[in-house]
Amino acid sequence: MIKILEIANRLNKELKLSKNLQIEDYKILIRLNLEIDVYIVCNDDDFFKSKQKQYEGYAVNFRKFSREEIEEYPYLSDSFKEIESIDYGLKYRLNSLLNKGHNSLYKFTKDFPVPIVTFYSYKGGMGRTTTLTSYALDLALNHNKRVCIIDCDFEAPGYLNFFNLANNLILKSGEKNGVVEFLVDYAFKETVDIEDYIISPDIGIKGIENIFLVPAGNLSDTTVNDSDEYVSHRDQYLEGLSRLDLSNEYTLIEGFNNLFKRIHEKIKPDVILIDSRTGFNDIFGTTALMLSNLIVGFFGSSEQTKPGLRFLLDKFYELNSDIENDTELLLINSILPKDLSESESFHNAFISEVGQYVQFIQEKKLKYISSNEDSKIPSFFKLRRNSTLEKLGIKQNDDEQQDFQNHINLIKSKNFSDFNGIFKAINNTKALNKMFPTTVAKPVKGSLALRNLILKNLRSSLRNENGNPILFAEDAEVNPKTFFYREQMSMLFDKNKFLIQGFKGTGKTYLYNALRDPKLIAVKDELLRRASKHDKKDYRFIDIISLKGKGEPKSFDFDQIQLSKIEDKSYYFKNFWLVYTWNSIFLDAKSKLGYLTASKLQEYIKPYATSIETKQRFEDLIYDQNKLAEIEKDLLNLDEHLVKNKIFTFVLYDQLDNLIKPNVWRETVSPLIDYWWDSLNRFKNIAPKIFIRTDLYNRLTGTNTTRLENNIIKIEWSKEEVYSYFFKLILSNPASYDALFTLMERSKRYEDRFFKNTKKYLEKNNFQLKLLLNEIEPFMTSFFGKEVKSTSGGLLGKTFDWLYFNLTNADQQSISLRPFINLIDGSIDDALSNTPQETIPIIHYQYYSSRENRNNAVKQHFDDLIREDFNNDLALIFNYLKEKGDKYKHIFLGKTELYSLLGEVLKYYNTQLESENIDELKEILISNGIIHEIPKPNESIFYFAQLYKYWLGLRSRKYEFKRRR
Repeated sequence: MIKILEIANRLNKELKLSKNLQIEDYKILIRLNLEIDVYIVCNDDDFFKSKQKQYEGYAVNFRKFSREEIEEYPYLSDSFKEIESIDYGLKYRLNSLLNKGHNSLYKFTKDFPVPIVTFYSYKGGMGRTTTLTSYALDLALNHNKRVCIIDCDFEAPGYLNFFNLANNLILKSGEKNGVVEFLVDYAFKETVDIEDYIISPDIGIKGIENIFLVPAGNLSDTTVNDSDEYVSHRDQYLEGLSRLDLSNEYTLIEGFNNLFKRIHEKIKPDVILIDSRTGFNDIFGTTALMLSNLIVGFFGSSEQTKPGLRFLLDKFYELNSDIENDTELLLINSILPKDLSESESFHNAFISEVGQYVQFIQEKKLKYISSNEDSKIPSFFKLRRNSTLEKLGIKQNDDEQQDFQNHINLIKSKNFSDFNGIFKAINNTKALNKMFPTTVAKPVKGSLALRNLILKNLRSSLRNENGNPILFAEDAEVNPKTFFYREQMSMLFDKNKFLIQGFKGTGKTYLYNALRDPKLIAVKDELLRRASKHDKKDYRFIDIISLKGKGEPKSFDFDQIQLSKIEDKSYYFKNFWLVYTWNSIFLDAKSKLGYLTASKLQEYIKPYATSIETKQRFEDLIYDQNKLAEIEKDLLNLDEHLVKNKIFTFVLYDQLDNLIKPNVWRETVSPLIDYWWDSLNRFKNIAPKIFIRTDLYNRLTGTNTTRLENNIIKIEWSKEEVYSYFFKLILSNPASYDALFTLMERSKRYEDRFFKNTKKYLEKNNFQLKLLLNEIEPFMTSFFGKEVKSTSGGLLGKTFDWLYFNLTNADQQSISLRPFINLIDGSIDDALSNTPQETIPIIHYQYYSSRENRNNAVKQHFDDLIREDFNNDLALIFNYLKEKGDKYKHIFLGKTELYSLLGEVLKYYNTQLESENIDELKEILISNGIIHEIPKPNESIFYFAQLYKYWLGLRSRKYEFKRRR
């Protein structure tokens, strides 16, 4: 902390405690010369002298006044009328970014006839200028709009990479000036010709004539005509920049307003785009916060961008809390990897982190919402790397226009989906949507019936015969029509990908059921097609462990194994799994694999009658080396048979988390993984698929989990997958398919080309939407509405992001499928019982965003969790937190706090808990996706899933590192 501010704050605390005791009033002023003046109204000389002595080592000037003296001098009386006790005084710079609450300029009415959009990034290289120029090209080429770009990055102007301006003769000759020259010239002489400051990069391509640029300044190396000395235009640009008082908000606002006015009069643009400089600066404070209708911020996922991101969020929400302000904010998470899943992981973490910080700002810092109210979140978009854009400005051949032409082609073709989503979002903001008038659809008879048809069919697919919600992850019956084919499933037939990993509720057992059921031939055929398997092998699946509680012949009670009595647990369980696998395979070898050769150990191959009998039978084999060798021989002989008949067999291991207690996974499951790691190349046509929970995978020891990273198929759900799956439930029903497209067509919001292309894609891809924002968004908007608002009408966020943020798991990267399904299911009855004025959106946000419905969805999800094995203690933890743990109700807890909470739970429910210690209670919370550990320098913190914030009444807070001394 800066010392002068630390001393001022310390003085403020001390004098506040003395107010109405030793002193009547006080005022602290921080001077421009870095001294502090302290005015004290009091008659207590001893107190006054004690303060002087206390701070005699600092540049602090104390002055004592009587109340009469204060009233006698207007400058003193005015100072004491201010609400704040500390007056931070004048500043050399950044005044536009500080003291927003008392800055009347922020109440400046933004009534300029042309929308103004500022593009900002805290660091360079974030794609800010590239996106701005690309958006300008899109408006000019694809929408015939007139666009004016103003370059306000004065210290590092940079538009020579774009519009082929590096070869612009007017720029090279120094005939045109820019923003800096305009502001200086206007201050000196108000009558200036705006023509001298605008460049049109017209190079013969139709539409480019609609783009106009006001550069930062004249950077030409040519000599100024009237100069006897060899002074270049660039030299004069720097002279002008040095004379601009960028901290004088009044002068800047007046100068920019006149610049806007003259631009409007001269070229009549449809929109003005401002390229703001990076970092903390006065230009951003003026152009973005005071003058712009929309801010588009660009931030990466690295730590170095976070100060700028939080600065922008602080200023934006502070501005919107103090006054009625229409400024909007879009956040672009850039520059992300090209790989879709990798970029999605970064982006999801970005959304969660920003959302939590925004909650903290509004709930704790600005205090204009309570912990039970929804926070307003910005709109989020991602920007991945693109090879065409990265080549701009890099000369690779003699044809200097080629990169620019490639840029033009990219924009015209609309082939970059990230740009499509960002540009559409900008066009749909309040500031710019007037540029794109839409036809208001008139009510059409029969539309309400179509809407109700969709909802009723959806309700039927979401509920069972008793009207209760279907658990769409683990317990659902696999329906080939609604089975959702995911990209990672293309790796299912890869022999080396033998671990299928996901948290609870991600659909591991659902996928397992689809593979093990021989009747689901259509599903397997489609999976093979997506995996591009054309080797003519016959792929078959055998389950090793039967579903628990179904009375099937391969279910074993692992509680019968007494670990304490086993001396060499590694040996025991490695051979236990060998015997278990061999027994299960050979129970089905004849019927499923056509293998007729009998084993020499045939009398040991039996269904699992009782767990005690099975344990005894297995141990007869486990401790007999000759019999183990015979088992290995059986498996190798079977493998030869499979190779000869071109049959490939995957053996399936599911239910491990339901059968084996988490605290013994190290000893029991690690040997299974080790066995198959060693055996992958031993068998040619036999390979495993082991379904394993992510949190329990991290418990494996004796197994080098790092080496297994290339053997894992991760099946966490992205938000695009959850939304696409939801719409497959609708679109796979022919009647609902026709009804939804009819309603969307009647809304007049989308072009005929969109419907034609989307229908064609759906018919070829099992009625699944592309996992792209711009492809899913029209359906999200049509079904759920474009945005979600509070009960008072305040905007809470874009529907796409609001649903994701409020349903995220504790890892802050994945979304739970079941709560989402529960949330929508709970909204249908309310939607059907009301007759809306419009049939689009199909479900109004007031139904799915209601606190009652959201709490019910979370409760249903929680009830599902506590019904599962080894989760009984979860209910007790939550009961204690709700009823007795108010001091622990925060969105995250430090390790000390979490252990304190769980210690109290352990003590309070001592006789009822199955868990024996704090670590076991912690693991239950982690395994169910309720908390997630994030290492920090002093101690780890544990974030609760956003899903539980309102149901548990969790309060926002901000992590602050405090070094232990």
